[in-house]
Amino acid sequence: MHWQKNLVTMRDTMSEKTSYSTLRKAIMQPRDRIDRIENVVGTGMPDVNLVLSGVELWIEIKSPMEPKKDNTTLFGSNHPLSQDQMNWFKRQMRAGGKAFVYIDTDKHRILINGTWADRINTMTVQELLDEAAWWSMKPTFADQWKQLRSVLVKHG
Repeated sequence: MHWQKNLVTMRDTMSEKTSYSTLRKAIMQPRDRIDRIENVVGTGMPDVNLVLSGVELWIEIKSPMEPKKDNTTLFGSNHPLSQDQMNWFKRQMRAGGKAFVYIDTDKHRILINGTWADRINTMTVQELLDEAAWWSMKPTFADQWKQLRSVLVKHG
């Protein structure tokens, strides 16, 4: 049983690595900075810290599969935000910082403002789309990636 849990975590991580790589290639410009954070000390800290056009942001990447039923929550058993992550987002928002959850499913790419962190685990795909700062169906085209970058810089 323990090895099965590790296999699921490894699969999620591999998927999140792919999502990170795709996002990095799609939105970065030459003077920007992006760092993937692997932090075992600071629990709850998002996966990515970046600066786009002088605007610093944090992004937590999630890569779940979409449920078959429309009324099922996306993160029911799909590697949801932990309580530590929700608490980090609350502290970040309270301090006036900017942070987002970037959700890369098998069908959509969705950017959710960190103010929704305490509700994300209970939301359906449609509810997430309704509250998204940005979203696209897959595949995502060049002009949609430009739009995502613009949203990140504007909200940052």
